[in-house]
Amino acid sequence: MKFRKNKSQRPNILLLAIDSLLATHMSCYGYSRLTTPHMDKLAREGTLFEKNYSPHIPTTPAYSSMLTGRDAFGTEVVALRHQGPLPKKVKTLAEICRGAGYNTTCVGFGWNPASRGFDKYIEFSGWGSLAEGRSPKAQNLNDVAQPEIDRLSEESKPWFIMLRHMDPHSPYLPPVPFDRMFYHGNETDPNNRSMDPVWDFKPFRDYFATWMPAGCSDKDYVIAQYDGAVAYMDACIARIFTQLEALGILDNTIVVINGDHGETLYDHECWFDHHGMYDVTLHVPLIIRYPSKVPAGKRITGYSQHKDLVPTLMELAGIKTNTKFDGQSVMKMVRGEVPSFESEFYITECTWMRKHGWRTPQWKLMVALEPDFHFKPKVELYNLIEDPHEDTNVAKENPEVVAELTTRMNKWIKKRERETGIKNPMHHQGDWHGHKGVGAFKTSKQAYETMHIGDVGAAKKLQADKEKTKPAATSNKYATKGQHEPGKETEHQLITIIGRGHGGTRAMSHTLSQSGVYMGDTLNKSGDLLPPEDMYEACRVMAKYVKHKGGLQWDFSKLHTMKIDPRFTKLIESYLSSVLTSPAQRKGWKIPETTLVFPWIVRMFPDASYINWVRDPRDSILGEHLTDDLSDFGIAYDKTNDVRLRRAISWKYQVEIVRATPKPKKWMTVKFEDFILKQDEAIKQLDEFLGFGLVKIPVRPESVGRWKTDKGKHDFPFLSEHLKSYGYVDFGKGKKK
Repeated sequence: MKFRKNKSQRPNILLLAIDSLLATHMSCYGYSRLTTPHMDKLAREGTLFEKNYSPHIPTTPAYSSMLTGRDAFGTEVVALRHQGPLPKKVKTLAEICRGAGYNTTCVGFGWNPASRGFDKYIEFSGWGSLAEGRSPKAQNLNDVAQPEIDRLSEESKPWFIMLRHMDPHSPYLPPVPFDRMFYHGNETDPNNRSMDPVWDFKPFRDYFATWMPAGCSDKDYVIAQYDGAVAYMDACIARIFTQLEALGILDNTIVVINGDHGETLYDHECWFDHHGMYDVTLHVPLIIRYPSKVPAGKRITGYSQHKDLVPTLMELAGIKTNTKFDGQSVMKMVRGEVPSFESEFYITECTWMRKHGWRTPQWKLMVALEPDFHFKPKVELYNLIEDPHEDTNVAKENPEVVAELTTRMNKWIKKRERETGIKNPMHHQGDWHGHKGVGAFKTSKQAYETMHIGDVGAAKKLQADKEKTKPAATSNKYATKGQHEPGKETEHQLITIIGRGHGGTRAMSHTLSQSGVYMGDTLNKSGDLLPPEDMYEACRVMAKYVKHKGGLQWDFSKLHTMKIDPRFTKLIESYLSSVLTSPAQRKGWKIPETTLVFPWIVRMFPDASYINWVRDPRDSILGEHLTDDLSDFGIAYDKTNDVRLRRAISWKYQVEIVRATPKPKKWMTVKFEDFILKQDEAIKQLDEFLGFGLVKIPVRPESVGRWKTDKGKHDFPFLSEHLKSYGYVDFGKGKKK
């Protein structure tokens, strides 16, 4: 066969996109078993990136990021079963290469949104089952890919070919001799019980039975099958390298090895799959060989992500494009211009669970957006320095770390929402699990009973999104740990706290939270539901309908009769989304600004339980709060430069708007001072009001009556009436009225 020289002088691009490849199970990444000798050689001839991550799990969003240079906000793809194509504004690597004069071919990847734009699509048999025998997936790929490489190399144009390898993806069925390369034992030993919890896991066990041997009892046998599949694939990939060398084009081809995500083997009870945002899933290999521009034998310790691949290829191939990327070329790290890209970043998963989180070099935060089928806690926090395998959840011991990471995550999310003009796609996934009309799971029990994969055919169709999985038969076997335990199905109770900022409402929020009331996904140290921006804007929307009559008088009457502004409803529903969609039996929220919109909150949630929280205004105005200046929330008043006076006016306004609003049927007033100084009595009254028991939290008696030692002004005459009505000591008289 005669091969023509690539006349463009641009390099070819070979992307080995390997599904479910654990970087830590590659010998070049330090694995004790020699699983990848041929890819190790490629790494020695090129550059290996030690900390490359797939932040958006699983396959569909991962490849969407890898093949576009965009993050999840750029691609708008976060779910395995993503519906519809990529946005037209997003350009894929294939489209860019075609525009630059490349021939393009995709092998084994025609169904994914990010596979758009190739000239040619070729499929191969990349699955298998025990009934079919051992599965030579990588050689099946070679059988169609190598003739295509020969064909492309006859052309005068450069080429880009993507080979999607499936060997590390279950079923793990490597051919002989790789099936026993890393195992010499009895996989059905009756005394080995390590597979018991795997077979007990109802959502996956039927699928496992189609490719694991009957009676398999040893987890190490299954892990050895995975390693054998990786080693077999590595040997087959060597044939591709030999082909390129024989054609004389190896050094003029950018060769990239990248994984879409890792694999959870016997880790974290996720059982031989790739869900859970643990590092075994997020950490993926990246190796690049291109001798003219990429140095040999180099290892980069800085952080990189999928979104950095396409910009890197653009630089290496010399392709000029106006396409927008969220990532950047890793060659900046290779050349030593920067030591690392982002070392902390947003992570998501939407496969079998819907969660998001924030990863830093030291900490990993994971937050469930709905109950998961593993009954895991809603919030997980891991110290990656002390616990790199992420075995010990330390969220309860480190609430301040959870709060700080949550703040960083939400700040980044808001930034990306502003930049892209879209809401976080993780919050708008509907029937992401493939069960039409179900929506977000309300309990872990529901998720456990619904999610099911029965056979290899079903597994394949999950990715192709041609058929939904069937609900599993009912079972009485449930896990018993975590925050999403199954329980009696009862009517949900919604609770909120109405009280001014710096009024001590955090004491009530923390009491509710520690008593089992779900108070939202993200709380700050004051127990406020975050992020607050939608609530703030809702305050401004409602304020337009409040009439300032001058002085300290306002007319709230219109709020009780007019139709609620639809913008307000949308903002409140957005702000409370984590609460309103939660399956928790008891749930609620707290943020002082709720008081500013109390008239419409009552109308939206007439059946909620309202705790009217009051504190002596002379103590409330000693500290600053966002609501000190009412004009920041669109509320008209006679402005003043006197800070204490502004706070006192704000206190009075909030008392007046509450008083002017018809009270809901479930309403109780609690004084901060009684809660602190007479906690047992106050909690007993709250228990009766709410219908369940509350825990006692530590309180500080010294927080009561601070105004008595305050040297500033705090005795504003217009507060006198309210002091009397709530039973506080009047100005300077030292006795109760």
